[in-house]
Amino acid sequence: MAMACTRAHLSPVSRLRASHGGPAFTRRRLLPPRSADDVDVETEELSEADRLRAEEKFMVKGSGNAVCQSCQYKYEANRGDVEYPIAAGTRFEDLPEDWRCPVCSADKSKFKLDSTVIAGFAANQGYGLGTNSMTPSQKNLLIWGSLGFFFALFLAGYAFD
Repeated sequence: MAMACTRAHLSPVSRLRASHGGPAFTRRRLLPPRSADDVDVETEELSEADRLRAEEKFMVKGSGNAVCQSCQYKYEANRGDVEYPIAAGTRFEDLPEDWRCPVCSADKSKFKLDSTVIAGFAANQGYGLGTNSMTPSQKNLLIWGSLGFFFALFLAGYAFD
């Protein structure tokens, strides 16, 4: 005995399709086997996507500080290095090539730079009102700070009654 198909027996997705005039049931179609030309086109599309992905560069903002991978010595730009002598405020990138770690004498290549990746692509950082080059924590401070300011301003409006 065949069961009559009513809307009560349909899944929510099928009911939604039926209510918008579409078929309540969909059938899978068997696709013909792909030819070698189809595979070549897909490979070209993938290589194009890979090329575009390789061009995506996020902006990296350096702090000027670095940590030695050998002994964990931390070079801080605001302190400099009194032994070499490096003036305070000198960023790690600006140190001379012959500078070495004061603790273990490792060269500059053994140091890992402290840096922050900023959301968005480096090509787009010059646009906007300066918020494109802000770190996520700076953006959060701006958003929540302005929200708090306007909330306080809103509450201050009741003081004028």
